[in-house]
Order: sequence, then structure tokens, then C-alpha cells
Amino acid sequence: MCGIVGAREEWLRRRGLEPRRALTACVERLRWRGPDGAGVVRIGDWWLGCARLAITQRHSRQPVQRRGGRFAAVLNGAITNARELWAELLPRAERRREPPNDAWLPLLAVERGRRDLLARMRGHHAFAVVDAERDELVLGQDRFGEKPLFCVQERGRPTPVAFASVPSALRPLDVVAESPPARIAQWFRFGFAAQLPQRVRPAARLVPAPSPRSPGEPSLREPSRDEQSPRAMSASKASTTPLRQQLQQSVARCIDTQVPVGLQLSGGLDSSCLAACLAALDAGPLPAFQFHAAGEPDSERRIAIQVAERCGLQLHRVDGGTEVLDALPGLTAAAGVPLGDPSILAVHAVARCAAAAGVRVLLGGEGADERFAGYRRYRALQHLPHLPWLRRFAPTWSNGYVARWLRAATAPDPAIALLAVTPPAFARTVLSPDLARRRVFDDAGRLPGDDGVARGPAERARTADLRGYLRWDLLPKVDVATMAAGVESRCPYLEGDFAHQAPAVGKVALRQAFAEVLPAAVMTQPKRGFALPLDRWFRSQLPWLDLLADARTRQREHLRPGGLAEVVDRHRSGRADLGHGLYLLVAHELFLRTRDIGFSESGGPA
Repeated sequence: MCGIVGAREEWLRRRGLEPRRALTACVERLRWRGPDGAGVVRIGDWWLGCARLAITQRHSRQPVQRRGGRFAAVLNGAITNARELWAELLPRAERRREPPNDAWLPLLAVERGRRDLLARMRGHHAFAVVDAERDELVLGQDRFGEKPLFCVQERGRPTPVAFASVPSALRPLDVVAESPPARIAQWFRFGFAAQLPQRVRPAARLVPAPSPRSPGEPSLREPSRDEQSPRAMSASKASTTPLRQQLQQSVARCIDTQVPVGLQLSGGLDSSCLAACLAALDAGPLPAFQFHAAGEPDSERRIAIQVAERCGLQLHRVDGGTEVLDALPGLTAAAGVPLGDPSILAVHAVARCAAAAGVRVLLGGEGADERFAGYRRYRALQHLPHLPWLRRFAPTWSNGYVARWLRAATAPDPAIALLAVTPPAFARTVLSPDLARRRVFDDAGRLPGDDGVARGPAERARTADLRGYLRWDLLPKVDVATMAAGVESRCPYLEGDFAHQAPAVGKVALRQAFAEVLPAAVMTQPKRGFALPLDRWFRSQLPWLDLLADARTRQREHLRPGGLAEVVDRHRSGRADLGHGLYLLVAHELFLRTRDIGFSESGGPA
């Protein structure tokens, strides 16, 4: 698990930069991702750099380079089926207690003409291999985008001239991206945005790495009567074994490491299934970590205690109040992008607690809702009536579930209304007219990640979640939150292949597979995730309110004069619950300020 960066020498020199000094500065910007070592090498016309968090082969170094100087590579993350691939590339290496550094796998695959192996790599990774003789750059990324990778392209030049794990690492190369209005509008509506190309001067753009197509996910279906019945929930072990075995195998690959492993155990279904897999694998009394926001119901905490006791895990309680918000400026500066998902702060608090307990690899349940159709909005979209004549009666300030349901029933695109985290009136009040007039605030347009293929609204929403929300919000959040604490996150639900059956809405397959090995309360607990009580916190004396009242904030071009004061007053008076919207305003302002002053002055991750 690392931070990687690379750039062409001739491009750097055209920009008036000394290559080694520039790449070394980039690597320093990545040291929050890799405090265990750093290196920079020249290979042909390329310079590669890496800041390493040592998980496999702790004394190994990156970048890795073959004798003779033709091939070099850098890799961020882990290849969880490395043993299987080593058996083909370097027989008997897979039998070692700890196989070679994963960074050698893509290098040897390219060198030996086995690029088919690149597509077979499981896990979470982003890599770059340079063939100096052919002046070729080979970039790769895991299929769901767990490990981010950003590229700089010049106009008329298909091959990138630079790349990095996070945009902030490119600042020493004078790469400062400007987001188009469509992306800013999406961000304020959903809390994340599609990674549209961003302009970089002169005549360049910042783009996400080419995304490999994830395996085809089966279509959604309604759960049958048998699947919904109590009898089905207590189905025989034989009927649930295949899925449970698949997930256990994925967990086993994720914990195939010589460093301490832990589990994010929320008390919900997804992480509880992982706990059951660890128990079945006899992984030992591993630590588990559960976050609870002060003043919130403790039902998930109580269930997590039951699960930990049944599965033989040592539960660590992570309690968080408004102090968890203090980490946001440092995390924003480290990532180099605005962080619109407030649950990143809860995940970071868990990761810091795990790191303090000596954990280096942390398992999480990310991806289960997308792959097993767990979000409540999928079911709503399957049965939602279309009532456009009621649109003028739909609430515009509330963003509760009923309000979003009513807007969805009257909207041109109901999936947008259900995914939104801010109500339409929020934009009309606080954002500049250019942003507020964007179609997403009328619950129209296109979802981030939507491929435009005609299908039912529930299918479209799930496809957009797999290609948009998962890749551009959920996974980057986990990556930044854990890496900033010196911990590697691993997601077994994304590591394995579970596309063997059409998922019934509501994660029926998971519930049936694990019903007999988990406490009954797990099966009925509503989903909460890592939500923070922002509505309540923003009605207290939160220091962030001073940031929103600051003249510098209120004079921003993307804001409407007087709009900030109005939404703060409306929220604090109880006329609307706008905690998430206020958080987005704070997160965007922190991004602008850290971008202005640079990483070093902002202090980096907390």
C-alpha cells in the first residue's frame, strides 16, 4: 500500500522543472500514504516515484527495476491472488511464507508477454510499468477503483505525461486542475461527482485512469415469497454453503499477510458476515472496531458486541463526538479534492484506533450494498409510481426519505431525487445561478456513473452506483481515511466474484447464507453505516459555523450573496434539516483554502 507518481522527463523540462527534484517533491507529498520508505528512479524518458507503506515484504523497496534498466514499475495496493499468479510467473515462489513484493507481478507480466495476467489480478491496486526500450507506459487499476490513479494528458497526445495516486501529489509539477461547473453542481447535489476531465494549464487535462470494465453484474430481481419467508431464513446449511464459501475464500485471500489484521464491525449485516467468515477460518481473536457517534442510538453497538462474542473477536469501542470533524482539513489537503462524504471522518477515527492497536490491514464491508442490491432506494424505485402532475406540491426544503420519495415520484428521473443529499431549494438559495440552474437540481439529467443504456430505474441506479458512487465516493473515502492513519483497507466483497446469480433486492442471498451463524438481530437491523449526526451538530456551537460566516467564504464566486446566512439560519431555527448541505459548504471551502495555501502549510492528515 503506497502512493505512486510518475512523469515524462521531456514534459517536465518543457515546464521548466528539474526532473529528480520535481519527482522527489511529489513523493514527499505522498509520504502520508507511505511513511515506511521512498524512492525515485529514472527509466528511459520516465521518472517513477513511490512512498511506501510496507505490508508485504517489509524490507523491499519501490520502485522496482530489472537488471539492465529496461523495465521498472511502481504499485499501490495489494494483489490478493498473488500466490496463484506467482505459480505461473515464478513457480515455487507461491509456496513461500511471504511471496515477493506484489510490485514485481505486473512488471514480470509485461516483460514476459503475459499481459493476460494483468486482467486476472484481484484485490485493490493501481500500478505503472515502463518499458524503456519501447518507450511504453502500461497503467492498470483494480476493477472497482479501490486504489485511485489520476493522469495528466496533453491535447492530442493519448499517452499520459504524468500520473499520481492523488491530485495533491501533482502540485510540485504545477498541475492545478479547475473543475467544470457541471462537476461542481453534481458535487453539491450528491456529495460526490463524476470524475470529469478537469482543465490543467497549459493545454492539458487531469483525468481518471482508464477504468477496466468490471464483470457483468446480473440484473436485479424481486425476492420470491420463499426467500422472504421465516422458513427461508433458517434454510439448511447445504443451501447456503456456496455463497458463504465464496466469501470465506475472499476473506482468506485478504488476510493472507504477515501483518496484524482487524475488522471494521459496524453491527450491520455486511461486516457481521465478514466476522462470521473470520470465525470459520479460525483466524484467531482478531480485533474488531465499532464506531458510535455520541448521543446517537446504540443499537448497532449492542449488536456488534453480540457478533464479536459469537465470532471470537476482540471488540474495540470507538466513540466520536464533534472532535472527529477536526481531521477534515488535513484529509482534504492530503487528498487534493473536496471530501463530500462526512462518513470519511468516522472511518478515519476507526482507522486511527486500529493503527494505535497495531493493526496494518483493516477489512471492511464496502461494496456489499452495490453488489447485493442492499440500498433501500432500489426497492423504492422498483415500485415507485410516476405522478408528474403533483410536482408543484413536492417539498423543496426537506431531504427526508418521504420528501425525496415524493420528489422522485414526480421527477423526470426518480433515481436522481433518491440519491441526492441536498434538497432543490438549497441550491436556489445558496449557490450561484449558474450552478443552481443545472438539471441535477431539478431531479433531471444523468446520474454520475450512468452509462446511458435504457433500463428500469432500479437497474440504472445500481449500475450508476457501481460505476459512479462506489468508484468516485465510497472507495476514495475509505482509501484516504485509512491511508492517512497508516492502515491498508481491504474489501472482500469487491475482491471476489459473486455474479453467479441475479441479486434479489435487500441482500436476500447474504441473509440466507449467514442466518444460522449470526445473531438474529443482525438480520433485522436497519442500515446506518458510518452516518454522523450533522443536523444536531450544526445546531450546536460548532466552530465550522465561524468558517461559513467568514467574509472570505461568503465572497466565493460559486455562492449567492446572502445565501449562506439564510441556510444557516433556516437550519439552526429548525425550519429545515440541512446538516449535510452545510457540511458540503464547509468541505468545499476547506478544499479551496488548502489548495490556495498548499499541503505543507495546511498540516497534512490528522
